[in-house]
Parts: sequence; structure tokens; C-alpha cells
Amino acid sequence: MRIQVTFRGIAHLYKVMNKKWTIEIDVPGNTVADVITALTRKYGPVIKQTLLDEEGDIDMELRLFHNERNFLTYGQRMQVVLNNGDRLLFLGFGITTQPV
Repeated sequence: MRIQVTFRGIAHLYKVMNKKWTIEIDVPGNTVADVITALTRKYGPVIKQTLLDEEGDIDMELRLFHNERNFLTYGQRMQVVLNNGDRLLFLGFGITTQPV
């Protein structure tokens, strides 16, 4: 399955992702968690360090939109089922430092 992923407001990921804000990635699964796993495999652990909190959910300081219209709420985002060609938009708010 192929998913389009866009990052805004998370500047240090721009360099990690070869100076692109939007990428398309093949995902061997159908959830947001599967997208995070595929991104981590391709770009390294900085993806998880940046996007996930200590509990392994998408960080509360990130807003996540599915297909540009559905805002995904905290605590339920990782299990959202995706379809081929879907789009995810990660918006960073309040992120001021790079991950350790």
C-alpha cells in the first residue's frame, strides 16, 4: 500500500527525508502505526524519536490529519485504518528542539 506523508513545522525532519516535505512510502500494513514503522525503517530512529511520545503514541504536540479533512485525536491515531493512496499530514506545534 502506498501512502503520501507530509510534515510541516518539524524542520529537522526535512534534512532526514532528503530535503522533502512530502514523500510517498510503501507500507506493508494498513494503519498509522504501520506508516511510522515503514518511515523508521527507511529514515532511521529519528522518526520515532520525533513523532512518538514515551507511551509509543503520536506526540500530543503533533496534529495529524487524514486525507486533509479528518483530524485524528490523541490516543486513537496509531490504530486508524488507511487505504492505498491516503494522505497523512503531520503538523508540529511547540516543537523547539531536535530529538536526543
